[in-house]
Amino acid sequence: MPGARAGVPYFASIFRPGQRQPARPPAAAFGQGGGARFHDRHCKQKQSAFRQHAASRAAGSNPALGLKHFHAEGMIDMDIRKCLTSCIALLPAMLCLAGGTASARAETYDVGFFGPLSGPVAVYGTESLAGTRFALEEIEASGMLGEDEINLVVADDMANPGAAAQAVQRMIDIDEVVAILGGSTSAGTAAAIEVTRAAEVPQLSPLAVDPELTRQDNPWFARITQTADVFASNTAQWMHDKHKVKTAYLLIRNDNWGVPLASAFTAKAKELGIEIVGSEAFEPTAKEFKPMLAKAAQAKPDFLLLYTYYTEGGLIVKQMSEMGIDIPVFAQSSPGIPQFLEIAGPASDGTYGLLYYFAGSVQSDMGKRFVEKWQAKYKRLPSQYEGMGYDSAYVLAQAIKRAKDAGEVTRQSVRDQIYATKDFQGATGSITILPNGDSLRPLPFVRLEGKELVLDDLLQ
Repeated sequence: MPGARAGVPYFASIFRPGQRQPARPPAAAFGQGGGARFHDRHCKQKQSAFRQHAASRAAGSNPALGLKHFHAEGMIDMDIRKCLTSCIALLPAMLCLAGGTASARAETYDVGFFGPLSGPVAVYGTESLAGTRFALEEIEASGMLGEDEINLVVADDMANPGAAAQAVQRMIDIDEVVAILGGSTSAGTAAAIEVTRAAEVPQLSPLAVDPELTRQDNPWFARITQTADVFASNTAQWMHDKHKVKTAYLLIRNDNWGVPLASAFTAKAKELGIEIVGSEAFEPTAKEFKPMLAKAAQAKPDFLLLYTYYTEGGLIVKQMSEMGIDIPVFAQSSPGIPQFLEIAGPASDGTYGLLYYFAGSVQSDMGKRFVEKWQAKYKRLPSQYEGMGYDSAYVLAQAIKRAKDAGEVTRQSVRDQIYATKDFQGATGSITILPNGDSLRPLPFVRLEGKELVLDDLLQ
């Protein structure tokens, strides 16, 4: 069964938080079932060798220790010799049978994780991975899965869609994962779902927001984050209701992160009577934004919206300050990323944003416990991406547990149980997976005051 391995050999990489995973031979080398098949074959080889050894000893090939030698000395008669020889020959089989029975009680479920762990947007992957590992540490310690364990197979996609697809294909073909967590960017996720859909492997993303990901009638993909449509339309509503915004100007990263957000905001803004007085898209490689900012300043909007990654957002805010432009800025999730503050410097003060999760805003038992445990270990609050990685691991682990309790853990049963997630009281809020794979969850709007984030509003 893909993803579940009974009787895992000693070299298998069982996840241990805080440690690097040792290399292990691919499960495909042992055929379907991986470690279990290796365990059975290993026992048979041992039995055969032991029988050959016992036979050679009984035939007198080792006169110092052979059974024939003992018989010649009158120390043991033939009947006892035959009985003892049979018992010795059968002992490996008995031990392997006992080992197989014990190992059948404990399964190891291989689960893939991919995201950018290096490069300019590595924070999306490294922090969601940190949250995932923190959750798996808790899950193992709690005994949620009994004696079973989750083995995390990690890949760095470097925010490259081609690398993401290749990594996921390897996880499916070589590691025979039962499910995959990822990706951390919409572009990488879009490339990966082509692979997971074809292979019928469940994929759960903690961060990808592109609405098109769940408009393809794909039953193998789900996410615990809201879509760009939900993020952006609620941003327009928040600006209209709380800040009485009449006009807005948009700077847009030209990819499947920025464009869907801008499109959804524009549609909702028009409905609410907010005038879009200008917008301009730029390529992801852009570094110089002053000509665009000069146009924005001339339009005199009530708010400047940055649908960008934190890297460009930080540069834009810094260049605004250098040009003396004083317009309130909304920068989506960037204010919750320390690197945004490092790039923008003091100019980041006063920037608004909408995060995936804001530590301290969720007052459920799990929400409070997560923050307390994280602070105790790391001496700081968890980030939005760490929280999302944490909850994605719990949603998947709960799905595996329900599948196990129902009788069998397969890719199909795990997929079905992911989609059965309803009102899961996670660390980042209540999570329900909708029939199309989208989710419902809270939306925290924040504002930077110096280097500290404060909650501006929380939409349920």
